[in-house]
Amino acid sequence: MKNIKSNIGITAFILLVSISLVSAQESTTLQFMKGMPQSDLQNPALHNDSSKVVIGLPGLSGMYFDFSSDFAFNDLIHKGTGSLADSLVLDIDGFHNSLSETNSFRQHFSMPLFYLGIRGKKSFFSIGITEKEMAQFTFGKSLITFLKDGNAPYMGKNFDLGNLNVNAYHYSEFAFGYSRDVIGKKLSVGAKAKILFGKMAVQTNQMNLQVETAANGSYLNLKTDMNVNISGPVSLDEIEFDADNYFTDMNTENIDPVNYLTQTGNMGMAFDLGAVYKLTPRITFSGSIIDVGKISFKKENINLDHASSYKWEGIDFSHSLDESKSDYVDPGDLADAELEKLKSNFNPAKSEFNAEAFDMSLPTKIYLGGTFSVNNHFSLGVLDCLYQNATISRNTLTFSANALLGNFFSLTGSYSMIGNSNNNLGLGVALRLGFMQLYLVSDNLMALNDPAKAEFVNARFGMNFLFGRKH
Repeated sequence: MKNIKSNIGITAFILLVSISLVSAQESTTLQFMKGMPQSDLQNPALHNDSSKVVIGLPGLSGMYFDFSSDFAFNDLIHKGTGSLADSLVLDIDGFHNSLSETNSFRQHFSMPLFYLGIRGKKSFFSIGITEKEMAQFTFGKSLITFLKDGNAPYMGKNFDLGNLNVNAYHYSEFAFGYSRDVIGKKLSVGAKAKILFGKMAVQTNQMNLQVETAANGSYLNLKTDMNVNISGPVSLDEIEFDADNYFTDMNTENIDPVNYLTQTGNMGMAFDLGAVYKLTPRITFSGSIIDVGKISFKKENINLDHASSYKWEGIDFSHSLDESKSDYVDPGDLADAELEKLKSNFNPAKSEFNAEAFDMSLPTKIYLGGTFSVNNHFSLGVLDCLYQNATISRNTLTFSANALLGNFFSLTGSYSMIGNSNNNLGLGVALRLGFMQLYLVSDNLMALNDPAKAEFVNARFGMNFLFGRKH
């Protein structure tokens, strides 16, 4: 074949961005909400609720999720113009132009299983158990460039598609918090010590893709080089190999959900530190650093270090045109044969697997903020949050107005600049019904109105049980 134009289908595009409504960090609208005990999630010294006892129960005390990306679904698929005004169009060029050199989409989920907070005269003590999960996918713009242009512009060249990074984890967190007023009531300091038990992890150290095209277009050579760590309910002993010691399958029949959720072999530690300083009766400053720590995955690990290449020379369908001929070959058989060739070329050998331990650091968050109290029931706030992990750094700046109405209804409105997204209007509401408090917080209400244009969406909702509250 003289000219192979790469036609890696449109399905790949849609798959790549169909989860593009995807995360930053905990809701920044939440931190200065009046009457909300969850403020200590972002600063262990900050307590916006005065209750003597706070209790959270599984399934009742809420959930948090967020999704974010460096692009929106609308960048790829949107309504057309002119004669296509009533149709959806696939805008590959527009999507490509919206990308940075490195792009990612992220997702977080957390569910509290138990929480107990007890207030003393000058101190606050808390215990919390939470399930947490995160997934992140990062890719380079060069990959989309190749999918858009094909290999024709790169004849006789080696084109680097960049690195793909997939990182994910699930762990249980046991947090022990303590805060105390010092220097009268002008300064409060707090800390949390967290014991972590890792359940699952995927860590990509390297996943590089390159494409080499013959000068005359007669072949295309795809090369991969990957180093990946995995920990989960399936161990290295469950991987099956053929007689030549090449990977064939993974046995998942012995997965025990109870053992997965209760295993404690992958242990880690993390810390939160925070402080709140009251400069004047109206002006308060706060700062914290959250999730400084890591998890050591030592049990049920799979490490893969694999490099391979696949030479694509096209498929000859010349014998698949006339079924009446004796040398007729079914085109499906030809495609199956090529898929088998692809599979065999990317089939890892047993020697490329091992079960070494590895560490995974938690994404660290740094919060710096301040409030101005107009009166006892209304304040204005500004909060900056830096989200940092091994490959991504994101900054969020939030301005908020916070009110407590009638000592039973808390209302916060916010405006946030999150990464490259500057149109995020947030809302937090909390309603006190006796000792119960119902709440809902989101940093981007605009996403509900037009999800296709959103690069970020999050929500925290649930119920608190508050006893001995002072107004």
